[in-house]
Amino acid sequence: MSTPAGPTPAPSSAAAPSAPPAAQQAPPPGPAAPNSGNTPAAGGADGQAAAAPQADAAQPAPDAFNVGAGASASEATTRTGQGSLRAGLLREAWTHIGGDHVHGDKIVVHAAGERGVVLRTLAAGMVEAVRYAFQPPARWEDIQADAWQRRSVVLRGPGGAGKTAAAVRLLLAAGVKAWYLLDSVAELTRLTELRQLGSGAGLLLDRPRDLGELSGSQLAGLEDLLERADARLVLIAGPDAELDRTVGEYVQRVARPDALDTVLAAHLAHRLGEDDAERALATAGVTDLAAELLDDGAACRDAARLAEVLAHEYGAGALDLDRIRTRMDQTGGESPEEWFEGLGDTVLRTQAIALAVLGGLPQEDVALAASSLLDRFRGERGVLTTSVEQGPVPLRQDPFARSRRLLAEKLRARTVSAVTRGSYGRLPCTVAEYRSPGYPPRIIRHVWSEYHIQHELVGWLAELVDSPSQQVRSFAGTALGLIATESFDHIATQVFPGWIRDEDSGSLRREAIAYALRVCAREPALRPGVRALVDGWYLSGTWQFQAAAARAYGLCLGGADLGTAVHALTRLGTVDHIRVAVAIGDACADLVEEDVAGHAPVVLRAVAEMVHEPSSRACGHLVFLILADALVAEEPDAVGTPPRNRPTLLQLAARSAPGSELRRLLGYLWSEVIRGELFADQAAGVLEGWAAQAETDPLLLDDLVRVLVEDVAEPYPRAAPLLQRYTSRWTERDRFRPLPRSAAVLGSALRRTATAGSAHPGGAR
Repeated sequence: MSTPAGPTPAPSSAAAPSAPPAAQQAPPPGPAAPNSGNTPAAGGADGQAAAAPQADAAQPAPDAFNVGAGASASEATTRTGQGSLRAGLLREAWTHIGGDHVHGDKIVVHAAGERGVVLRTLAAGMVEAVRYAFQPPARWEDIQADAWQRRSVVLRGPGGAGKTAAAVRLLLAAGVKAWYLLDSVAELTRLTELRQLGSGAGLLLDRPRDLGELSGSQLAGLEDLLERADARLVLIAGPDAELDRTVGEYVQRVARPDALDTVLAAHLAHRLGEDDAERALATAGVTDLAAELLDDGAACRDAARLAEVLAHEYGAGALDLDRIRTRMDQTGGESPEEWFEGLGDTVLRTQAIALAVLGGLPQEDVALAASSLLDRFRGERGVLTTSVEQGPVPLRQDPFARSRRLLAEKLRARTVSAVTRGSYGRLPCTVAEYRSPGYPPRIIRHVWSEYHIQHELVGWLAELVDSPSQQVRSFAGTALGLIATESFDHIATQVFPGWIRDEDSGSLRREAIAYALRVCAREPALRPGVRALVDGWYLSGTWQFQAAAARAYGLCLGGADLGTAVHALTRLGTVDHIRVAVAIGDACADLVEEDVAGHAPVVLRAVAEMVHEPSSRACGHLVFLILADALVAEEPDAVGTPPRNRPTLLQLAARSAPGSELRRLLGYLWSEVIRGELFADQAAGVLEGWAAQAETDPLLLDDLVRVLVEDVAEPYPRAAPLLQRYTSRWTERDRFRPLPRSAAVLGSALRRTATAGSAHPGGAR
């Protein structure tokens, strides 16, 4: 049996696992490296943990959890799209918990040989508000005429001049159809391809920190890229930003409006309609209140915010001027920490904590989590200082004590209609979140460090991590990571070991630990500690810790050092434990999702290496099937219709030239799992899943047939009859999901291949 060019032989299973560089440092907290250098099998001798004795770890019966077919393998290969969903939700979790204020989806634009550039979509509500309520500043016609002599423009002006709205308006005037935000000039300069965005895209950089590094030559170099994609670019410079003088020809200055009453009226008319807006503004006291709130120091965004509050109060039936003033004074000069101290009521505080951790998720998830946290504080003792003064937490609470609107007011929160991504695709819902993006991280850090409730918080986060919702798990793990940036040693030694060895929810908690370490790895000062901790788990000799190491290599260490992570995962493939194998498969999916175009060939080469070695062959088969099932790519369909999901590996193969390394790797791996004995049923199930997606998608079906025939059946003739057997099953009478079109097209192509091979003996290769 031959292997495709590319994979190199894996190290012998008898060889000592080469420790990553950080493993040569002082032993990290947790399991220490065993004396023997051999990679242990599951259930081998445990390493001694400084913080948590390994004697407590559950030891399965010999061979009870060997890598092989069974319920675990079947479950691991029937989570279609889970890897891609996980990657998207982790980005969304950091968007909210990390304080990234722009709500919306993110996409990754890939460039050959580079990591993907993350683009965030601008909220549709903001675009519509600018479309209908924008009030042009002085010289606006001249700004428009001068701005689009090129494809790029830099807007600058005093604070509060409405530069962001002006940027969106410029893009609207240029006929832009979709709006995307970048975070930095560094990401902008890495863009080499924009076709993925479609024609008519608008790019926006709003006061990036590295704006001073921008040069006129960089903008000139982007002209051709923007021209080919019919895209436009607007950069916003703050009033204090220092710009390179070569950028001067791109700069347009936006003046601050003399008064904000027209901005207020326009935004209010957009929200209420002109008649109701006039009535609201004519209400007694509103004019004086507007003059008070929109003084000389106010910004355009303050006028837009006042219009939002007025519209909300007017819709509720009355304009309470004191309440409007209170709502406009979002902080009252208080920091988030001071505001939290003043809440007093434990019910409100638990709501505030739940909103900080799960803000951006459906409001039902936030409410249930808040109730769960409150339950942990019920008892004779008060936990929060102010609560002690007011008595213990009530055993019961009146469900009608506060309406959702009043609760949102007290919590400085809001509910937003959104489309969220979950296990059943993109669905509309109402999400709850803080109005200010700076609240979640500061509330989480404050509650952890200022109150003696660490035990309750960790137990509550563990409960959220055990949730069946991938959304809730992603946000809870990310919140734990934020806490770990404050107390890394405590979390690493007192929390992680117990979570890793948990008998009931170990796999979920090990994955959540990787989410947490992903946050920690963002901090340069913590990266050495993260690497040392994970390397200690890798060398521990205990399968639970090795499974945790695998998840961490995939989620938080592979992006910075892909080679080391892939090497470690390949060596862990020799550990004969099904849970470790599943963790390796999920980790490989995480690495591919980090940069599909750049990482997929490297990861598939490593999987082929595992398959080539007898000691890791079974693990390699399972890992490939997890990759084939867990990775899906969204492709836009017709305008106004939801995007289609396609298997990522099939999409990559379809875009690669025949005979390319990627096609050879995929063909080799498919032939291996099809002809293998351990996972024949799982291979049939994953391949049927591909065919089911192609059943109503002629283009995808063409890609599927071409890959299976050219890359599997022709180079590996012994796989062809097995493929034909699969296709015949797709039309059996007792099938719950018959696939007549896929069976007919693929079966016909396979028969032609078999006929050609018999007419030319040996020619099939």
